[in-house]
Amino acid sequence: MKKIPFPFQLLQISCISFLVLTAIAMFFFPGGTILDHNTKGYSFFNNFFSELGRWRTHTGETKWISFIGFELALVIHSIAMFVFNIYFLKSTDSIKLNKSLYYIALISGSIFPFLLTGIAFTPCDLVLPQHMDFVYAAFGTLIPLSFSYTFLVRQHHILPNKYGNVLMIIVVSIALYLLLMIFGPSPKTVPYVQQTAQKIIVYAMVFSLLYLTRGCKKYLSVA
Repeated sequence: MKKIPFPFQLLQISCISFLVLTAIAMFFFPGGTILDHNTKGYSFFNNFFSELGRWRTHTGETKWISFIGFELALVIHSIAMFVFNIYFLKSTDSIKLNKSLYYIALISGSIFPFLLTGIAFTPCDLVLPQHMDFVYAAFGTLIPLSFSYTFLVRQHHILPNKYGNVLMIIVVSIALYLLLMIFGPSPKTVPYVQQTAQKIIVYAMVFSLLYLTRGCKKYLSVA
């Protein structure tokens, strides 16, 4: 019977925890959007994920369950991503497959968890400029990280190419989302667009990581 390495299990747990904790945070969110501060509850298409991590709602209410759920979701995922990245690159001898891609994955995969934690620890209602800097940097870092993983997986002789191909979809999606964030309609004037696009990207990333983890557990587990 194969033994599943802890980093693979940890990443899977962190992805599931992210989905569960953010769902709980949404459920207990008091309400309020950028355009309408008096709405009740969390609006899936009008609220950003980051609004779950606000120190207070738009109307000044406290919302500790939502805040703590959001913080835990990002911190747990940050730790899991860091541990997984180091272990994956080492266990697959990625440096022998492609030295350039190995270092791109190592550097970007080490920076991304720090940036993700930065998003959590800079509430958008208190320090919005710093929060947005972390958001742009985090999504930007995911492009070289996912790109390098795509080709490292394709060059690996055990893990099937389909697991790398899924990550290329993330590269394209994030690039398009960054363009939307920069050149798209402002969420302060147009509802739905930015908020919905963010949900699509985040959930696509989480489920892609779950899919990659499934492949790692199946093909890279040790006897």
